[in-house]
Amino acid sequence: MKTAIIMPVLNPDHKMTDFLDSLLEAGFKDIIIVNDGSKAETVHHFEEAAKHPEVTVLTHEVNRGKGAGLKTAFSYLAANRPDIDGAVTVDGDGQHDVNSINNCLAKFETDPHAMVIGGRDFDDPSVPPRSKAGNKISRVVYRFACGIKLNDTQTGLRVIPAEYFEKFSTLKGDRYEYETNMLIALVNMNIPYTEVPIKTIYIDDNASSHFNTFKDSFKIYKLVLANFFKFILASISSWLVDIGFFALTGLILDKFFPAVSTGYLHLLYDVSLRVIICTVVARVISSFFNFMINRKTVFKSTDNFGSTVGRYYILAVCQLLASMLLVDLFADKLLGIKGALQTVVKCVVDLILFLVSYNIQRKWVFKNKKA
Repeated sequence: MKTAIIMPVLNPDHKMTDFLDSLLEAGFKDIIIVNDGSKAETVHHFEEAAKHPEVTVLTHEVNRGKGAGLKTAFSYLAANRPDIDGAVTVDGDGQHDVNSINNCLAKFETDPHAMVIGGRDFDDPSVPPRSKAGNKISRVVYRFACGIKLNDTQTGLRVIPAEYFEKFSTLKGDRYEYETNMLIALVNMNIPYTEVPIKTIYIDDNASSHFNTFKDSFKIYKLVLANFFKFILASISSWLVDIGFFALTGLILDKFFPAVSTGYLHLLYDVSLRVIICTVVARVISSFFNFMINRKTVFKSTDNFGSTVGRYYILAVCQLLASMLLVDLFADKLLGIKGALQTVVKCVVDLILFLVSYNIQRKWVFKNKKA
């Protein structure tokens, strides 16, 4: 298989040169290095690299970020390597080794349509405590918010199939958040992926990294949690619509159908016809409003409208029944809680069901087709 190496670099030192030498010694024939606006005193490293026929150096006149460097390389390969099968993205600071790259490529050969992600072992004693804690937190957040199941969400070693070059070259983000957008795109575009264990290398406690802990972490988590926050806003908006139409329907009934407003239905309890009609009208409108926002804005589903709306209302009915049964089970049967305190139990139950519903909608109701 034909593959290229992509290496975006800012202000390199001898580590880039040593790593490049190891790649050339291993027989890699197509290496794309992106000079992302490095300082003048470091340019000689790029000039030396460009002397090798296997190396192509692309240059940003000013620093634009790692993501911009990756996109530049993807665009270049899409335009100039029509027969290539994929590309390996690596860091130029010595944190990736040839054996790890070859292991990822070996996996890529078995499934050339899937992205291969090199995952480090964060239980390794060489991992700095800051990186270990950050990755453990991000694993939980990524899995819940996006459905991304990875041991290493921060790795820069990835094998990208050529069929996704053009899509990835247009993703948003120019700095470290771009690599997060790549992972989110795997889920949104239903692109298959797999993770391969790689050697864990940290040099000088990762002192050469240009990652800004607070600034870049904020951008990354903002992206990862964006859909969940949209989901919350959609739910709040739908609740307001529900309340609004409940009140509006009541006003219409009171004005034009006064008999309905005073009528009762004798079922298990004396239930006001006005309440039933207002509730049904409001819930039908607000649920469809919620469905449309979730489909278009939150999950950006491209699946068939009829299929998604059917799955949505199946989930809605199941969620309603689950809420009633669980509140009755915990409040009445298990805890023996009566009266107003049952509302507290309902709040807890509905919060849990809300979180479960988010994941079911993401994985099943609004799941997109393969890109």
